[in-house]
Amino acid sequence: MITLSVDPTSQSFAEGQALGALLVTAAAMAVIWFATRTWRRGPVPIGAVEPEQAFSTALRRRNIVVGVLLAVAAAGLVRACSYEGQPPTADAAPVAQERVIDAAPRVGAYRLLTDAEAAPYEQQTSGKAFQGKHWFYDGPGQGPMGAILQINAVEWDAELAEEKRSDTMTQELRNFFAGAKASEVTAFEAGPWGGQLSCGFIAPNAGGRPIVCAWTDGGTSGSVVLVDETSLPGAADVALQFRTTSEKRT
Repeated sequence: MITLSVDPTSQSFAEGQALGALLVTAAAMAVIWFATRTWRRGPVPIGAVEPEQAFSTALRRRNIVVGVLLAVAAAGLVRACSYEGQPPTADAAPVAQERVIDAAPRVGAYRLLTDAEAAPYEQQTSGKAFQGKHWFYDGPGQGPMGAILQINAVEWDAELAEEKRSDTMTQELRNFFAGAKASEVTAFEAGPWGGQLSCGFIAPNAGGRPIVCAWTDGGTSGSVVLVDETSLPGAADVALQFRTTSEKRT
């Protein structure tokens, strides 16, 4: 998985943006105050009566500047408070139940390929770096292989557990789809296990246009490549079936 150096959806990033907004606001107020110091003093009195008028003018100008500073400060505070970050995946979608993760023999129209049936596809993908576990399924289309299911869990992968303690769900999925070079990535309902789920199109293969769906929560990152699906909403429904049937919770 490609990991971007900055997570723009995280709480720490939002806090940094808010601090930056406050610093800019403070700098702007300082510039305004020092730039108007001569104007605030008002005209230099000459006659005996003019000192009172000069004082009145200076007071009025000072009040104007103070009003402008208060407006700038209020705008800066509103801007700083507008930054809202997401908590890390481990905190945003914790997994409280016991889980059993294993490929379901059947998922709707998809049938799990095992042993000799799966061997040719294992050989074809032997150079690919799968994370966690993966399985191949026959699909409803004409081809012999219709789906590749991949699931990784924090109990199997310490690096994944650390990633979920630092990255947000949005960033996790952004990294995944960037690595997959997916297009038209769209978020969908994540189902009963919560978290987030999105689907997008990947590069055409043998005349088709496969769809990849990926999901994440505090304990699991999963994806399924669907060769026989043609629409993102339909693929999302199938992905939910793969997710819920392959991960049992008690």
